[in-house]
Amino acid sequence: MKAIEINNISKAYPLYVSKRDKFKEAILPGNRKYHKDFYALQDVSFGVDKGECVGIIGLNGSGKSTLLKIITGVITQTTGDVNVNGKISALLELGAGFNPEYTGMENIYLNSTIMGYSDEETKKRIPAILEFADIGDFIHQPVKTYSSGMFVRLAFSIAINIEPDILIIDEALSVGDVFFQQKCYQKIRELTGKATVLIVSHDMNAMTKFCRRVLVMNHGNLIFDGAPQEAVTKYFKIKQGEFKGESSSKESLDLASLDLTDYKTPDVSQYSGNMNVLIKKYFYAFNGHTAAEMCEEGDILQVSMLVSSKIKIEDLIVGYQVRDKYGNEVFGQTNLTSNMESFELKEGDNFVSFSVQWPQVREGDYFITLGIGNGTDVLNQVEECWVNNAIHVVSTTYGRTIFGVFNQNMLTFDVNN
Repeated sequence: MKAIEINNISKAYPLYVSKRDKFKEAILPGNRKYHKDFYALQDVSFGVDKGECVGIIGLNGSGKSTLLKIITGVITQTTGDVNVNGKISALLELGAGFNPEYTGMENIYLNSTIMGYSDEETKKRIPAILEFADIGDFIHQPVKTYSSGMFVRLAFSIAINIEPDILIIDEALSVGDVFFQQKCYQKIRELTGKATVLIVSHDMNAMTKFCRRVLVMNHGNLIFDGAPQEAVTKYFKIKQGEFKGESSSKESLDLASLDLTDYKTPDVSQYSGNMNVLIKKYFYAFNGHTAAEMCEEGDILQVSMLVSSKIKIEDLIVGYQVRDKYGNEVFGQTNLTSNMESFELKEGDNFVSFSVQWPQVREGDYFITLGIGNGTDVLNQVEECWVNNAIHVVSTTYGRTIFGVFNQNMLTFDVNN
């Protein structure tokens, strides 16, 4: 017998043009419809074995949360059957299942009662709940005074310490700090095999590490059910299609043909440096796609900058840094560190461009900072300007994270005065 069985479930929501149409449908005879049906889920079927850890991923609006709410009984499906075998403990949106006026301790008893535990059974579990939550005396304060981090600490601690048969988590762990997240994932690892775990997350690393299977949802449909790495690749392919279609061309773009209207103007808050040399505008493209925000290993990133200098610069340094979403520098390079020829920047406006081949890095969000300066030592520049986090991209190739710089044959620079 499976812990969870989902058979051809669909969930439709009526969409009305106005409140008047909703009122007319309610009172007028003849069963005439004044609404259109929006299907958050369409004919979804799958099963989860006891003790299995299964992940669910998909873009926002794909139906993930709706699916979990149906499984937990928060809402009812329009059609289809749901069979759940065992006690469910669920972390859905922040605040679900808690009374904000109650203290943390009172909410522990409330949730335990809902799960069918007596007060005596709850008392035995309280020391473990308090130790894991680690929120101190706030346990005796109303939860409406809690920060989101404190709230999720208590909610997760209750969920795992009431010994559920099925644990369901919907993005709740993204709220906690990194140390608490680590603690939670360790607990999930311990639960796997004993309890059934169903988890929704945008953390693809967590999906591949903890889940035996991953389901991919798209526009209310279940489009993949299988190995985690294949599921992650499928997810990023969907996300990639949202931005640049199915094209995988490695064609380059003629940067010289660009008009200044194609360039972006940096926000003032992005700048750092002394501003004697200034990146006034910049342009970027992946494989010639000017609107692309997705890339994969082997794609060609082209960058062009309109640089204004108050002085003539003979030893020009052009470079970039790539950081992950946590601000860690993953890789970067300049013409100086790649042992390429030096350039000259005249006083006034100049166009500076470079292109680079995207390497194999772990999938996820990356932010590219553009920089320009002068000197013979990249750490001791006299004049410099940086546009921090100028470019946001999502790398779709699942691979290892690399640190350091590119091989110089991957990088080319050009300066047009």
